[in-house]
Amino acid sequence: RFPYLVGMYGGGIFLLFYILIIFIIAIPLFVLEMALGSASQRGPVGAYRELGKGKPWILNGYLNVFAMQLLLGYTMPVAGWVMAYIFKTGMGTFQAMAPAEIGEFFGAFIGNGPEVIAWSSITVVLVVLIINRGLNKGLEFANSVCMPALFIILTILIVRAVTLPGAVEGLAYYLKPDFSKFTANAIYDCIGQAFFAIGVGMAAAIVFGSYLKKEQKSLLTQGIHIGTALLLAGFLSGLVIMPAVFAFGLEPAGGPGLTFVTMPNVFNQMPFGTFFGVLFYILFYLAALSSWLGGAEAVAASYMEEFGLSRKNAVYLTATVMFAIGCASSYSMGFFDIADNILNNSLIIGGLVLSIFVGWYWGMNKFFEEAGITSQAAKTAFTIIVKYLAPAIIIVLGLSMHGIFG
Repeated sequence: RFPYLVGMYGGGIFLLFYILIIFIIAIPLFVLEMALGSASQRGPVGAYRELGKGKPWILNGYLNVFAMQLLLGYTMPVAGWVMAYIFKTGMGTFQAMAPAEIGEFFGAFIGNGPEVIAWSSITVVLVVLIINRGLNKGLEFANSVCMPALFIILTILIVRAVTLPGAVEGLAYYLKPDFSKFTANAIYDCIGQAFFAIGVGMAAAIVFGSYLKKEQKSLLTQGIHIGTALLLAGFLSGLVIMPAVFAFGLEPAGGPGLTFVTMPNVFNQMPFGTFFGVLFYILFYLAALSSWLGGAEAVAASYMEEFGLSRKNAVYLTATVMFAIGCASSYSMGFFDIADNILNNSLIIGGLVLSIFVGWYWGMNKFFEEAGITSQAAKTAFTIIVKYLAPAIIIVLGLSMHGIFG
């Protein structure tokens, strides 16, 4: 999703603004959410209910859970795509294909709803099994082994991608600023992508904060580490994909499926391409699985808290809704795009309400105490961002998107 947004919205200028949004708005709001969970020892609905003293703030908790459940569902087909490509790459399916044929293959594959659902169902089953048997070990493995390994593989692939004929044009498209494409819509989508990447407004940070022990509350440090790693992963993926897109004459605005069209071409041009291809998709899958697990844990915890369900039944409910939404998404890319747009708006609204709630209702001093922030400079920066900057940017952009400012 990130690389094609960068290319579509002005390359380097979008990238620069995205980095600023990550560090100036997304990470601070992520830390706010962890603090709410830590202070309340509740999920998103319970946190807003307790800290908001029963007032309408609780609606943002419901919005958070809705956003994460929607994300789990409509991205379920993507899990199926990756799982299928692990096996198809290993069997050499793409080795004899020309670039255009690989694109046609992907189009036909995602148009086959039953096959996509079959592959996607594997992830739903894994989510249920892992969360019911011990989430922490699975997440620790993904974070400590899979993510570093994925970065190493990405680095190797970057070296190959940027040395392909025509790759320089792809790098220019990805990195060179094009101010004519950097519109209000670009900024709005930039904020939505930043919130999507970090996980702002999707329940997980609040639930994660509620699980932290008192001695683990270096919330700002954890937020910076998570945000930086996710930013780097997105940026590096673009350095692989965009040079390859131009090298093989593909459409740079081809959408989220670019990874599944460009990467087989790259692997076809590499020594031991099948090995690297299988390894790439396995690591890609495991890294993504850690996000699905964290999201499913957040939703299940909320269902347990709100409906009094046992852990097992809450996990089954989460997986059932995930599967139902995923089936609709598997049969219609139109549904996928609509759900993606709904999520984007939900995250931005959730981030706005979060900043107003903490900045103007719960109070910055309570936040500083909970997050362990003692530096006066950090306090001043957070106060400006949370009370003024973040709400102002989101409101002005929201009004601009509806033509208020022309």
